[in-house]
Amino acid sequence: MHRGVSLRVWVIAGLVLLAGVEAAAAQSRVHTVSTSLISPRQETTLPDTVDRYGVVFDDWVAKWQPQSAILAVRRNGKTVFAKGHNADPQKPTMIASLSKPITGACVATLIRDRKLSFTTRLREGLARFFGRYGKPADPRLSDVTVEELLTHRSGLLGNDDDDPIYGVVHERASTGRGYLAAVSAMLSEYLTKLHLIRDPGAHYSYSNTGYEVLSAMIEEKTGRSYEDYCREAVFGKLGIAEPRLNQDWRMLAGAGGWAVPGPDYLAFMDIFSASHPFLSDTVKGWIDRAQTKWTPTNSDRWYSLGINVWNGAGRWTVSHGGILHSEGKDAEGKPTEASVVSHAYRSADGTAVFMALNWSPEAHRALDDLRQQIGEAHKYVTVLP
Repeated sequence: MHRGVSLRVWVIAGLVLLAGVEAAAAQSRVHTVSTSLISPRQETTLPDTVDRYGVVFDDWVAKWQPQSAILAVRRNGKTVFAKGHNADPQKPTMIASLSKPITGACVATLIRDRKLSFTTRLREGLARFFGRYGKPADPRLSDVTVEELLTHRSGLLGNDDDDPIYGVVHERASTGRGYLAAVSAMLSEYLTKLHLIRDPGAHYSYSNTGYEVLSAMIEEKTGRSYEDYCREAVFGKLGIAEPRLNQDWRMLAGAGGWAVPGPDYLAFMDIFSASHPFLSDTVKGWIDRAQTKWTPTNSDRWYSLGINVWNGAGRWTVSHGGILHSEGKDAEGKPTEASVVSHAYRSADGTAVFMALNWSPEAHRALDDLRQQIGEAHKYVTVLP
């Protein structure tokens, strides 16, 4: 968020086509390269070990001079590189909309346990919510399904439609209530009053409200807080050190509230390997069908379980990005800031990258530059720890 004014920038769906990793290994320990992507060091000798990532990162920091930044790379099922600039890559960092795949994974556990299905409607998934706060003003809202929320096809106002969540978040942040994690209480301020801007299922419109609704549904179906359930059901089951929602911005919940170390986030992304057992066959099959369910001729990217998906060399390549820029007050009334531009991807061969830096007017361009350079570096890093 931009200081409580340009609120719409706080979370975005990041899109990226990924550079693959070439299999040919070199005999020498170095490659001599001359490319505009390896800048500003020209005609330099770079290692074919993971140290190459460090050279690229350091040069990128020198070029863009971010206030802080983190880079982590995962290959062959383990973190092979992690480095920070004015930041510890092993400590939790805000990830903004990279929270949405976590929410999608939480929903997948409820589908596995038959507490929800992809076709569960809000009248069933939020029955207690509507019983407490009243029926929705637009009866179509009751018929919105889990899969329509997951894929941003609910008919709720999205980023392009001035999603009302931004006003609610700004008011709560400015009055020192951003730390409150009561998702249903926040939604009660506006959800039942909303009129859908289009029929459910008709059109894609990226909606943060939709992921707050999913967070509330998780709470209703488990009887636990969104944070506690997802920490245990996702990170705990994966054997990952359990992260938390950022303590000052817990209200963002499943739309953008998580703080996770970069290496841990990449370990989480391994669930999107076709061979990983975390997602059930039902969920994996649904991800495949989502490519053409709403757009039968789609042959490119689609949005599924809180994440962008491509068919590539293998079953899926996945990615997501996020932007969060907002100021507010913490529980004690002291100034607090949420400032991050983030991106993570996992290619079908298991190569995965996490990037995050402080928000600035040029942060998105800087992140795109780093993404391109690391994608190029993958081709030459053939000696792994």
